[in-house]
Amino acid sequence: MIDESVEIQKGLAERLISSLREGGFVLYRQEIIALGRRSRERPLEEVLIRFREEEEKLLPPGTFFPVLEEYRLLPFVDRWVVSRMAKRMQADQLRGDFMSCCSINLAADTLHDPNFAEFTRKHIHNAGLDKGSMSFEVSWDTAREHAAKLQALMAQLRPAGCLFSIAGFDGGKEAFEVIALLKPDFVKLGYSLVFHAVRSAVDAERTESVHLRCHAMGIRTIAEHVESVEVLDELRRVGVDFAQGLVISGPRPMT
Repeated sequence: MIDESVEIQKGLAERLISSLREGGFVLYRQEIIALGRRSRERPLEEVLIRFREEEEKLLPPGTFFPVLEEYRLLPFVDRWVVSRMAKRMQADQLRGDFMSCCSINLAADTLHDPNFAEFTRKHIHNAGLDKGSMSFEVSWDTAREHAAKLQALMAQLRPAGCLFSIAGFDGGKEAFEVIALLKPDFVKLGYSLVFHAVRSAVDAERTESVHLRCHAMGIRTIAEHVESVEVLDELRRVGVDFAQGLVISGPRPMT
């Protein structure tokens, strides 16, 4: 029974590898809006990826993610996203379209890929992308556990105009120690800081305090998973820079 399960997973891994070559993955985008008066600032959006088979079989997003992770395939997926987005943004730039800064999620394994930075620099250069066109996002756990690797990648890609964000930021002491070391361009405020901002005056003050402390470090804040107008209004009141969530826009297929 165990052998059969292993064979099934191997077969799935082979299908996923084949899909990278044959267009079996699809890209989505989710808008991130500025909450202040920043009309001249480049808009942001997060880039999301789905396996086409998930859509065809109506499976939840990320169903195959554990298989990709187990077989160390995520760096190949991240490279695929970078190459596709570089081509898309190049086409947008040539048409004179107003381009968003596209934030691409990176897996922990990608931080250990010694050739990822050069791969990315090459695609940015070949596409002639403007500074600030491409951004990379890692989770808080990845940033904490692989801080040295992330710091090295940032040093390699910032000269190419890349930005960086850390998601799931909780504003705790350890979290601030990590961002003081890494100095990302953005932090994405986690659940407690976003949803609890409307629960009480004390919670709102904590969210505002975290935001102001990030600003003092030169880091801008993004509230993620914003799902009500009430929360959005409170985040705007306390000064959070950007917001993302279903109340603004859900993930949409890239056309």
